[in-house]
Amino acid sequence: MRKARIADLDSDLALRASILGRTHQLALADAVIYATAREHEAELWTQDVHFKDLPGVRYFPKP
Repeated sequence: MRKARIADLDSDLALRASILGRTHQLALADAVIYATAREHEAELWTQDVHFKDLPGVRYFPKP
């Protein structure tokens, strides 16, 4: 965990999350995760179907 980068949820990130959440119909926690990934230009790997067709996401269906 010491190698991880900590991302603070500040007002700018919260605003971006609210916009992304509304645009892509994401729940609050999902919108924060997605906005954080976009902010850091990270590719989001997930098995959560809510992210399935979003840009910058690699979705893997659950077996």
